[in-house]
Amino acid sequence: MVRRVDEQGAGHTLFPWAPTHVAWFENASLYPVRWDLVFSSRTALALGVGLGALVLLIGLQRLIGNPSWPELGLFERMAYGAPTLVAIQAAVTLVFYGVQPALLSPAHRLGANPAGYVIGGLEVLVAFSFITGLLDWAGACVLALLVLLGFVTAPPLDAVSNLYWLGIAITLFFVGRQASEHGRLRPTFRRLGAAWTSRAVAALRVLTGIAIIAPALSEKIWNPGLGAAFLRDHPQFNFPLHYLGIAWFTDERFVLAAGIAEAVIGVLLISGVLTRVVIVAMWVPFNVTVPFLPPQELLGHLPIFAAMYVLLVHGAGVPAGEPQGQAQRLPGSPSQAAGSPTERFVGRASAGS
Repeated sequence: MVRRVDEQGAGHTLFPWAPTHVAWFENASLYPVRWDLVFSSRTALALGVGLGALVLLIGLQRLIGNPSWPELGLFERMAYGAPTLVAIQAAVTLVFYGVQPALLSPAHRLGANPAGYVIGGLEVLVAFSFITGLLDWAGACVLALLVLLGFVTAPPLDAVSNLYWLGIAITLFFVGRQASEHGRLRPTFRRLGAAWTSRAVAALRVLTGIAIIAPALSEKIWNPGLGAAFLRDHPQFNFPLHYLGIAWFTDERFVLAAGIAEAVIGVLLISGVLTRVVIVAMWVPFNVTVPFLPPQELLGHLPIFAAMYVLLVHGAGVPAGEPQGQAQRLPGSPSQAAGSPTERFVGRASAGS
């Protein structure tokens, strides 16, 4: 059962639609998903806003003419160490879940029984492999299996909300924790070709987008009761109502607006259209709740923040509209940039061998 966290004083925010995992702080079993809302005006509104945002972004991308915009030299410098950052931030969260124990989410608490301790122990072992780089490929495989286990032990949408873990497992399996950046596959897979670095990042993008949409539906759009319960404990999160005095913006409408905003972000990530712009737009709302909620808000989001970092540096992975078979260079990758310092270093090393 999900433990309820009552922090009456916490809950101030300066962003009106700051996404948060409501089920991490409320007893979700008291508020089942209302499947009758699947075919409702709430869903229609979310679809309409999502489609409109996607059309606008596609138009902007065509106007700019570059799906990886903005392409800054800074991103190539930021790319160094990105696989390590992903592995370490994922490991910290895995240790946090392992000692509870919980299956990849604060909402999926496991009982104090042998099965719970085994799963928690596996999470700690995966974290150890990610921190040290020892058998990190095996740790990635175990992590993927834990994600699949969630589809057996948790409600469907809750399991889907953990799919970003599968994206992390895929990237660390192909790239490795010890790689200097995502543009270089681990030696075992280099014969597959450079396109697989783009595909790994694209998988992380798509799975993260799906994982963001799931709680938007299960905690807000299709579950207004759960969102309202969170606002009763944290009323100041409804910034327009409590700080601007907009009486029309009731808690129910706030929950719907937050769910739509979250779902739109997920849709735009899946699309692969101007991914770097999408990441920049979601950076504030996905971070602003951290100071005002218990530590599990930060610890639970560390892997998502790491995924956001990778997508900011590398963009969509496989750019929107580019056939998978033609993806040869990972945007923002120093090792694949023509004439880059990494390329010159590798060339000198090869010549001297």
